[in-house]
Amino acid sequence: MTVCQIVTKVISGEKALDNLSAYHHQRVLIVCDPFLSENGTIHLITEQFDCSNEIHVFSDTVPDPTMDVIVKAVAQAQRIQPTLIIGFGGGAAIDTAKGVKYFAVKGKAVTEKPVFIAIPTTSGTGSEMTAFAVFTETENHRKIALVDDIMHADIAILDPQLTLTVPPSVTANTGFDVITHAIEAYVSKSASPFTDGVACVSLELALKFLPICYHQGRDIEARENMHTASNLAGTAFDLSGLGLAHSMAHQLGGMYHLPHGLACAICLPLSIRYNSAIPDVCNKYAELARKVGLSLRSMSDKDSVAILIAVLEEMIASMNMPLSMRQIKNAPTWETYKASIPELVQNALVDRCLPENQRTLTVKDATELFKQAY
Repeated sequence: MTVCQIVTKVISGEKALDNLSAYHHQRVLIVCDPFLSENGTIHLITEQFDCSNEIHVFSDTVPDPTMDVIVKAVAQAQRIQPTLIIGFGGGAAIDTAKGVKYFAVKGKAVTEKPVFIAIPTTSGTGSEMTAFAVFTETENHRKIALVDDIMHADIAILDPQLTLTVPPSVTANTGFDVITHAIEAYVSKSASPFTDGVACVSLELALKFLPICYHQGRDIEARENMHTASNLAGTAFDLSGLGLAHSMAHQLGGMYHLPHGLACAICLPLSIRYNSAIPDVCNKYAELARKVGLSLRSMSDKDSVAILIAVLEEMIASMNMPLSMRQIKNAPTWETYKASIPELVQNALVDRCLPENQRTLTVKDATELFKQAY
C-alpha cells in the first residue's frame, strides 16, 4: 500500500509575494535571520501587509538552528499569540519557524494553531514542502531530524526574485542539496511512482539550471527553475525519505560546521557507490541516469551509474566545491578527523534518514565511508 498526501499549497513565479496582501487583521510573526532583517530585505515581506495587521519579527535565527534559539522564539510567540507565522529565508529560517510552530502548539504556548507560510530565499532544502526540520545539538556535535505533520507549511511562496542575489558559493551548496534530495528520494525504500516522477524532474531541472544559476546568478528563468527543482525534491523526499548521504552529511555538518549542501556533495558520490553494490539499487540509479539523459538505454547499469557519479563530481569541481573533507577551508588534520570518526559513525547509524537507505549500513562500512570522505 502506498499513501501519498501533499499538504502545502504552492504559489510560484515572479510577484508571488503579492499574495500576502490578501491578509488582514492578523498577528504576524516573521522568522528570519539577522542578515535579511538588517539589510532591509524583510521589507519585501512587511510592505505587503496593510496597517490592519500587527507585525512582529524574530531575527535571531542561526545557520544551524539550536534548541536555545527555538526556545527564545517560542517565548516570543507565547507573548504575541500569532495567527500567522512566516518562515522567511533559507532552510535554517524555515526550520526555525517550523520549530516555533511545533513546540508552541504541542506545548500549548499558543491558544490557536497559526497559519504557517514558508518563503524560501534559496533553492536548496525544499523545507517549505516537508514535515522535516533539522536542529543542532551543540553538546553532542550532531544534527537531529524532527518529523511531524504539524510542521507542514500551509502555503509555500516561491518568488525567484528573492534568489537573484544569492552568492555563487551559496547557490552551489544549496543546489547540491536539491540534487541529493532528488537522487536519494528516487532510490529510497519508500519510493513509489508518485515520488519517482517529481524526483526525476527535479534532478533534470537541477542538472540543467544549477550551473547557469552559479555562473549567471541574475538569470531569472534559471533561478525560477531551480526554485521549482528544490520544491519538487522537497515534495519527493517528504513522501519517500532520504538515505545514507544525508545520514553522513548531518554528522559532518554537526561536527565540522559545514554548509549542509557542501556536506551532501562530499557524501553523495560515496553513497551511490556504496548502495550500487545491490543490483536492484544499481539498476534504479542507472534508470535515473537514463531518464535525465546522462546515459543511453544500451549502456549497462554499471556504466550508467559510473556516468552519473562522474557528472556529479565534474559539476562539484566546476563550481569550485571541495570533493573531500581535506579540501575544505580550515580542514581538520587527518589525526583530528580520524579521532572523530567513531562519533561520526555512531551518530550516522541512528540518524533519522538512514532507515530509508536500501543497503544496510554496518559500523565497519560506515567507518570506511567516513575515511573515504576525508
